[in-house]
Amino acid sequence: MEIKPSTKEQEQLLLQQLAAGSERAFTAMYHAHKQHIFDVALLYTKNADQAEEIVQEVFHKIWEKRETLADVLEFKNFLFIIARNCIFNQFKKSSQELAAQKDLFLTQTETVDDTDYRLRNEQCEELLHTAVASLPPQRKRIYQLAKEGGLSYEEIASQLSISRFTVKNQMAEALRFIRVQLHKHLHTLLAFSILICQLFR
Repeated sequence: MEIKPSTKEQEQLLLQQLAAGSERAFTAMYHAHKQHIFDVALLYTKNADQAEEIVQEVFHKIWEKRETLADVLEFKNFLFIIARNCIFNQFKKSSQELAAQKDLFLTQTETVDDTDYRLRNEQCEELLHTAVASLPPQRKRIYQLAKEGGLSYEEIASQLSISRFTVKNQMAEALRFIRVQLHKHLHTLLAFSILICQLFR
C-alpha cells in the first residue's frame, strides 16, 4: 500500500525514514512530488523526454542526499532548489533570455513565505485554469487525462482510440498554448518564479 505524506508531520516522518535509507519512504515521496516536477520541466523544455529525465535526475539527487534529509524542515523548498538547478542544466547552452531568467530566478529567496505563496499560487492557478479551458476539446481532454488523471500517453491513446504520436503532439501543442497564454499575463521575468511556485504547490 502506497504511503502519501498528507500532513507536514507525516512528511517529516517520511523524511526521517528516507534519511535512514527506507526505499518505501523514497517511493512515497517520489509519487507525492514527481508530477509537479514533471509539469514545470515540461512547461519550459517543451520536451516530455527531457522533462522525465529531469524528474529522474532530481530524485537521483534526493537519494544521494538522503542522509541529510532528517534536518530538512521545508522539503518543498529543498526539492524546489534541486529541480531548479536540474532545469537550468538543460538550459546551459540556451539564449540570453533564458540566461537572464536563470539569473533572476537564482536571486529569489530559497524559502517561501506561506501567505505570499498561497496568494501567488491562487493567481497562477486561475490563469492556468483559464488557459486549459481555452484549449480545443480533444486537446483539453488529452491534457486533463495526462495531468489530472495521471494517465500515460499509451493509456490515453488507448482510451481515446488514437495513436500515441497524436497524444504526444497534442500535449506539446497544449503546453505551448498554455505557456503563451501565461506569458501574456505574466509578462515580466518575475513570472517565471511565480509559475514555478504554483506548479510546486
